[in-house]
Amino acid sequence: MITAMPGLMPVLNADCRLYFDGQHNRWVLKGPQQLIFPDRLTLITLQACDGNCSGAQIARSLASFPDLNNVTEFDVLDVLEEFERRGFLSVLNA
Repeated sequence: MITAMPGLMPVLNADCRLYFDGQHNRWVLKGPQQLIFPDRLTLITLQACDGNCSGAQIARSLASFPDLNNVTEFDVLDVLEEFERRGFLSVLNA
């Protein structure tokens, strides 16, 4: 789990795709047998899941977004854990 070890770095699984659907003007996260239209917090969190940043680092980076300044590290870790549980994310060791 992402919160179990602070050095774990989340990354989108290879069979998942996060993309902007210009026809419907929205972001889409597509995975095996799942389709998600992420909210802003989820979108920015998932965009940061490149295998180079830990969950805590991703949470700290959200402070630069004025509309997300009330988001806590726990909020971000909850998003990461939920998407890991649903099979969208894997974690890499630092």
